[in-house]
Amino acid sequence: MKVKPIPFPEKNGTVPFNASGVTRVGARTFVFVDNKDPAALFEMAFDSRVRAVERIRRRRLAGLGKAALRDPEGLARIDLAGERLLVVASSLGAGGHRVSDGLVRVRYRPGGDLTAEPMDGFRDWLLARLPEFAAAGRLEPDAGGLNVEGLAWEAGTLLFGLRGPAAPGEAAVVRIPADVGARRWTTAVLGAPEVVPVRLPRPDVTWGIRDISARAGDFLLLLGRSTSDGDAPFRLATWNPGSGRAELLDVAFHRSAKPEGVTAFRVDGEERILVVDDTGGYTVL
Repeated sequence: MKVKPIPFPEKNGTVPFNASGVTRVGARTFVFVDNKDPAALFEMAFDSRVRAVERIRRRRLAGLGKAALRDPEGLARIDLAGERLLVVASSLGAGGHRVSDGLVRVRYRPGGDLTAEPMDGFRDWLLARLPEFAAAGRLEPDAGGLNVEGLAWEAGTLLFGLRGPAAPGEAAVVRIPADVGARRWTTAVLGAPEVVPVRLPRPDVTWGIRDISARAGDFLLLLGRSTSDGDAPFRLATWNPGSGRAELLDVAFHRSAKPEGVTAFRVDGEERILVVDDTGGYTVL
């Protein structure tokens, strides 16, 4: 199946949305991040069939300093003790004299601004515990540097999907146990990180993970080129950590598409998949 995104009915001001991570927060409501706008999340409401977007609202993140979140890419939802929490991850990449830092906890509610709490020093904490990424942490993403683009939650653990560094036939997920409901949002709530290799079905292709989303029994992976000058096609895959191997689904993307966010959900007992695109569009499969 060849997929071409449907344009969003609105723009972020005068420019198309640069949509990345996405998750469901209501029966017909989803939230996504725009990696060009780190000061807000974006809430989109669908029609009754969850096919067409009816409106998009900008939800300002209250409590963030100017540099607390750069280049947001990943988004995960956690339901905990009657509260709905969202966690936003930056790419953690280096670029010029700045690095993208940020792991932000957001307390979701249906209206108004969203209260956000940044975790100070998350990038440094992570690199100190994963020395195998020390060199990548000093490089820009297009030079093979560290680049996180996916985030998921399962059983008390945050899973970070790495766009880079990547190698032919293999990508990586970093698993970090986290007490997301802790009173204070600091690195003290995090457990020891673990790097989990993901074997990909094409050993000759260098794919990075553009998003990761938990579903019943396995995960969805959006795969795409690891660096900007790569030529690997975007593909949708499933991944079972038990087998360690990803399997491609019969879903390919139009050459104009740049899918960066995916989430599985159910409507009337039927599973569907929402894909958002950083060219300013979406697809419901």
